[in-house]
Amino acid sequence: MAPANTDIEYTPSQVWGGGGGPPASEDNDYKDKEADIAGADADADVTTPPSSYAESLADERTGLHRALKARHLSMIAVGGVIGPGWFYSIGTGFTYGGPGGVIIGFGTVGVLLYLIMQSLGELAAFISVTGSFTDYTARFLDPALAFALGWVYVVLWGGFLINEYYVLGLICTYWQSKLPWWGFVLAGWVFFYLFGCIGVRGYGEAEFFLTWLKLLFIISFFLCSVLITTGAIGDGGHVGFKYWRDPGGFSDGVRGVFKCFSLAAIFYAGAEMIGLTAGEAQNPGRDIPRAVRLVFIRIFVVYIGSLFFLSLVIAWNDPNLFNGTQTQATSPYILAFTNVGLMQAGNVLNAFILTTVFSAINGALYVSSRCLVSMSRDGYAPKIFGATNRYGAPYVAVAFCNAFGLLALLNLSDGAVVVYNWMVSIGGVSTFITWTSIVACHIRFRKALKLQGISVDELPYRAAFFPYAAYVAFAGGFFLIFFQGWTVFLPPFDVQTFLMNYIMIPIFVLLALGYKLIRKTKWVDLATADLVTGRRPYRNASYEKEGVAKRLWANTFG
Repeated sequence: MAPANTDIEYTPSQVWGGGGGPPASEDNDYKDKEADIAGADADADVTTPPSSYAESLADERTGLHRALKARHLSMIAVGGVIGPGWFYSIGTGFTYGGPGGVIIGFGTVGVLLYLIMQSLGELAAFISVTGSFTDYTARFLDPALAFALGWVYVVLWGGFLINEYYVLGLICTYWQSKLPWWGFVLAGWVFFYLFGCIGVRGYGEAEFFLTWLKLLFIISFFLCSVLITTGAIGDGGHVGFKYWRDPGGFSDGVRGVFKCFSLAAIFYAGAEMIGLTAGEAQNPGRDIPRAVRLVFIRIFVVYIGSLFFLSLVIAWNDPNLFNGTQTQATSPYILAFTNVGLMQAGNVLNAFILTTVFSAINGALYVSSRCLVSMSRDGYAPKIFGATNRYGAPYVAVAFCNAFGLLALLNLSDGAVVVYNWMVSIGGVSTFITWTSIVACHIRFRKALKLQGISVDELPYRAAFFPYAAYVAFAGGFFLIFFQGWTVFLPPFDVQTFLMNYIMIPIFVLLALGYKLIRKTKWVDLATADLVTGRRPYRNASYEKEGVAKRLWANTFG
């Protein structure tokens, strides 16, 4: 057994902040916990480690419960937040760039996301707090940037909710229901608010089962696409790579690829929610690394795989394909079957897509509300957003975030297309800002470890290829923030398109500068940066030694 590390001291002032230690009645218990943390062997088999007093205090301040298990985090990593927007609106990607352009665009951003998730995984496994990257930004960069990032992230998910409620309306119009469109939106608004108030365990269980359903559907679609392409089913005959030849692999050349960058970001957004779940995970030091590794499946199987098989069975110039310029359209997944005469399959698929609304809105409310809870705790948002009920659900924050969904009612008018395009552009830039901030925090975090004499061997999870991957991810994110909308500068110049692509950059800067001037914040000194609060110095060595079969079982049912 390796000797315990004794270089790290957890003093009462560090854990409890400012003026000393815990309440006198808990002083003895605190000392016992402190000794347990300082003397914990790095190779110890701690399946469910005891919480430190710092973590207990954080839970008391937020009122949130640590109820997410390994299987919940695994499924959230693979398919969380993937909803009807993907199954309907991905047609926009094909019209933007064609099959080749959309795959290159999503592939490029996917590689960037995987590198970013390496950084987030290392941070979240070591410092497991509800605020995740907003908390890390305040610790390692500047509280002013944390304030700006938090509100930009909330707006990002507000736009996501608008889109998902909008797609819910598209599904209703597919069946030509006699019920008013706005009735479905209002009924859904009430339902999802009530569900969001039952606590994190309900969210975790819903995502677990719905992600399995989505994975089964996607795998089944892969098989059906092969059968359609070979002419085994339907009346379309042998298709092969017909649509790559006519109308072609690219719809708008390099411009089309760049248009797909923002679209990819808005669909990939949500992978970073793994960091936010750390504050409600039972054993984040063990389970967050598992979940981060599974993001690879999300990117290259769920997304890239789906795009490839869709490219075999639909044409990017199909007039029925949703392309961001009409208020009624058909899902590309449904078109794949109806175009070869399998009309009933379309009804079945539409019913499935309707079930994904639950996952998408459920996840969006979870992410945005938890971000608000953390911001209220840290003074970046009104304290009322931190209020929780007896189930540990932040009901005020959930109500505020869900209110964004009511803006979907605007899509009843002719402005639907404008709202959708604004959401895609603003959401894409906001996502790139968030991702770049995560990597910046990771780079600074490593420097803080070095300055404070903490070995990287104490990290529950170490990011691959550091520091090179982190620098590449930071440069890539920074580049995409400013150049994802470069096509707007080509003639003819359109002011509205320019604002859609770049308005979030000055908003972010103004929020940060305003907070900095008012609160007089300073750039964090890494020699004294907080590396204690929320820290998880545990490691589950037995899991690392398990075979592939046992790991798979643990990720799925653990």
